[in-house]
Amino acid sequence: MKKIYIILSASLVLLTGVSCKKVLDLQPTGSFSTNNVWSDPALVQVFVNQIYKESVFAFKDGGFGWGSQTDELYSNFNWCSENTYAMGQSTPDNQKSSFPLNYSSTLNYWTTLYSTIQKTNQFFQNVGMADTVGHGAQLNNLKGEVHFLRALCYFELLKRFGGVPLITKVYNANDKTFNETRATWDQTRDFILTEIAAAVAALPKTYTDNSNLGKATQGAALALKSRLLLYAASPYFNTTNDMARWQAAADAAKAVIDLGTYSLYANAPTYNTIFTDNFNSEVIFSRVFSSTVQEDRYNTLYRDLSPNGYNGYSAYNVLEQMVEDFDMADGTPFIWGSPTANPYLNRDPRFYADILYNGAPFQNRNAQFYEGGLDSKTSTLSPWNASKTGYTIRKMIDPSYNFNIQPYSSCQWVAFRLSEIYLNYAEAEAELGNSNLALTYVNKIRQRVGMPDISGSGAALINSIRHERRIELCFEGHRYFDIRRWGMADIGSKDALGITITPTSSANTAFTYKVITTQKRVWLPAFYYYPIPRKELQINTALKQNPGYN
Repeated sequence: MKKIYIILSASLVLLTGVSCKKVLDLQPTGSFSTNNVWSDPALVQVFVNQIYKESVFAFKDGGFGWGSQTDELYSNFNWCSENTYAMGQSTPDNQKSSFPLNYSSTLNYWTTLYSTIQKTNQFFQNVGMADTVGHGAQLNNLKGEVHFLRALCYFELLKRFGGVPLITKVYNANDKTFNETRATWDQTRDFILTEIAAAVAALPKTYTDNSNLGKATQGAALALKSRLLLYAASPYFNTTNDMARWQAAADAAKAVIDLGTYSLYANAPTYNTIFTDNFNSEVIFSRVFSSTVQEDRYNTLYRDLSPNGYNGYSAYNVLEQMVEDFDMADGTPFIWGSPTANPYLNRDPRFYADILYNGAPFQNRNAQFYEGGLDSKTSTLSPWNASKTGYTIRKMIDPSYNFNIQPYSSCQWVAFRLSEIYLNYAEAEAELGNSNLALTYVNKIRQRVGMPDISGSGAALINSIRHERRIELCFEGHRYFDIRRWGMADIGSKDALGITITPTSSANTAFTYKVITTQKRVWLPAFYYYPIPRKELQINTALKQNPGYN
């Protein structure tokens, strides 16, 4: 794991023996044209490592923060200002800074992403100075990686803001004006596609040396293309329902599948190992964090997500409406019965892998979210850290890891995986009317966990695939953007619900259940996009604000 982490962090010692601090001291300068960093491929590698660190968002920034603005999660501590958005209070004036990295208090990231894009532009401006003798292949690969990372940064901007300025030059202190206008959504998409094509041409399918695990590959670039073109084909961006867009989305997903590099991993009992077994066969691109070097709120994952009764923080709480959307094991929808019946029996196996609920076995005891339980709001153990909804996230947690002994845990954020690509392909083929092909791929995912096949066609099949995405990809950062591209973002802004569980026996083995409102939420049509921070509009007067923000 140590070799893997060296790839992804610029905070470690260089292979050349020069400390990273000395290299990073060079980075804020306006130009690298006279710096030794560009003549030494090893130092160029470290520069690219820093771009990875800044552009591949994880956990709170890549998934949980987005889920907390939808019908997936509630943010217990508002680490990324999620509640500002969920409660309808977002304005151009309260978009907080995301500096320094990994101490973010925002999901806006306009300023940070353009800072990272500046680094990618510096790379392309100066990489030609590097010594190519014996390093030609390495430098060509680095070019592919940075094309991918620049595409990823622009995609992150596109998701948040729509069309944005497409900047490829390096700005420095000699530039007296900054007057960049916004490209359209389609123009931004096309620029990203150009970057992806350049990345695919330079990157390998796989790496033979394990020290390169975690670097971008052809599969990573093509997976980004699949996600981008699925968005482009979706109703909110494809208002005429152009079938050519759906065909392009289907082709992009199939290109990843046809690489033959990836396969579904694990089964119902071992489902969570998709996330805890690093670089397994389902993972297309991931970011792995060290168990020894601090990465704030990244490699403290297990502590942050675990309940207060385990000395955890319950940082992100699963909503009742998410719990209810997990079907029964026989494929029928969950329906509340008697208030004293156990609602957690005989559910989709992924429910048990993804959600920690009252009575769930976890780290040598059963979770106690009931009133007065160790993990409840009335617990004697850090009740301020208790879940407000009666649930926490289990997905991505290694239950064998004791964070009370070592708070920094080796953990993996999976940015792209094959299951998503199957769902992308199934959705596109269903929209094209190819129901049998769509069913084949969505049912591969269900068969993996022992859920019965779905059937159907037309709108009913499309809705079933959308539901499958909600379950299979929960907490991975998809729901927020899925409901926007489908043109139904308001469904994610209904009040956040939780559960109150009251014991009815002295042994705390029988309970009543009452659904409660945990957070009142507000929906505004402007919230299809984030606001551009006011300070950015003042710096660049050519920028136009997104609709609905003053």
